[in-house]
Amino acid sequence: MKKKASDSLEKRVSAILEALGESSDVKKRHLHLQGSDRSAYLLYIEGIVDSASIQHHIIEPLLKKPAISDDDLLIPSLTQSVLEIPEIKTIKGMQNVISELLDGQTIILLEEREEILSADTAKWQERTLSSPKGQRTIEGPDVGFTESRSGNVALIRKYVKNPFMHIETESYGKETNTSVSLVYLENMVDLEILNEIKRKLNQISLDSIIGSNYIAEYLTKESKTIFPLTLNTDRPDVASAEVLEGRVCIVVDGSPFCLIAPAVFIQFFQSSDDYYINSEAVKFVRPFRFILFWLSVYIPALYVAFTTFHKGLLPVNLLVGFLAQRESVPFPTVFEVLLVFILTEAIYEGSSRLPQSVVITISLFGAIVFGEASVEAQLVQPVTLVIISASFILSSIIPIAIMSYAVRILKLMLILLGALLGLYGIALFTLMLLVHLCYLRSFTVPYLAPVSPFTWRDVAKDVFLRNPIPDINKTVPSFHKEEPLETNEEKENDS
Repeated sequence: MKKKASDSLEKRVSAILEALGESSDVKKRHLHLQGSDRSAYLLYIEGIVDSASIQHHIIEPLLKKPAISDDDLLIPSLTQSVLEIPEIKTIKGMQNVISELLDGQTIILLEEREEILSADTAKWQERTLSSPKGQRTIEGPDVGFTESRSGNVALIRKYVKNPFMHIETESYGKETNTSVSLVYLENMVDLEILNEIKRKLNQISLDSIIGSNYIAEYLTKESKTIFPLTLNTDRPDVASAEVLEGRVCIVVDGSPFCLIAPAVFIQFFQSSDDYYINSEAVKFVRPFRFILFWLSVYIPALYVAFTTFHKGLLPVNLLVGFLAQRESVPFPTVFEVLLVFILTEAIYEGSSRLPQSVVITISLFGAIVFGEASVEAQLVQPVTLVIISASFILSSIIPIAIMSYAVRILKLMLILLGALLGLYGIALFTLMLLVHLCYLRSFTVPYLAPVSPFTWRDVAKDVFLRNPIPDINKTVPSFHKEEPLETNEEKENDS
């Protein structure tokens, strides 16, 4: 009879191992319980568990207890009096067993007991805290998120010690089962926005989720735009500040960047330094940042338009200088601009991704060859290099790097329109861009809020000028949401 029970336990263990493909990192440990003729099996995945915790808090209590009676093997007694793991739960079903193992838990199977125990022994390999790479600052905290979801949530909790802060964690991705946490303040968050985010998350049908951008693209897939509709940050202080303003922070396991929703255009020009330096000292930095941003977008296109179609609008001395340089260059102006623009972007992309040891070499080589050598070879005009270099440098003032990708596309489109239609094409594109930005919504929030729709209270608080922090903290956040249109059926019900 006992042999049959032992065979039953072996079959259960074999079924679990077979479901995991007999993977070599799945470890099993057979235990013969002291003072009892019964056996137990431990199953866990090597590398994602705390081996010391398994040894000291599970194996040793089961083996070194003088005698384990039948009463001790009852689940309540086993979890309360024998095992020393803080979190133990009972699970059922093969799918749940597999999910727990893949999540770093240790599975305990007992002979002649149908119940299966899951002990929390997870210990994932994590890197230590380091400086944020995406948003560097002169002053303020110098700690960035890591790839640990629980660790990132803990960093936010360090800043926001508030009982109203809620954390909701679910797994998404059919193949990866990636943990995703929603972090928000219950007394500050807009429930309609929160429910909209939850609704979209529940509709996720992705097979795999490796990083936070997988979530971002799915949440905003209905909006066809080059502008980011969620703010990504690797700074805990930024995420905490956004949560305190009533936004929702989405923390994805395995990604050092969390998502902030909803996001509006103005947020991508707010730097952490704006709040760590005296308000009078940085009061006019942000409007300067806006001006330089739009100059970086329009300077190349205006240069192409003026030199191609509107030479008469240029000052005489400037026009004579342009024409003198133009005589020795074989290519049209638009071709020069596109050539230098593409090569500049290539150098930037290469220096961002190549090993650190060769970045300086590539940068110097690019500056010398595409700078002095191209001018001396009369391939491009010196003024073209000046224009594209100025545009590239000005675009680097954007605090949030993800906006720079939209800037590149805008530059390219404006250059082409400036070459085809001149100032008329640039003006038409500007009008279409303004309409597009006014039309955009981030989870029902207008992208240009609080400028459009205009709200003086919020504009005066922290949009173009940063007011003193005590004044900013006094106001309650508003999202300027659009009220949903009332249907005919709702009107009839109201009447």
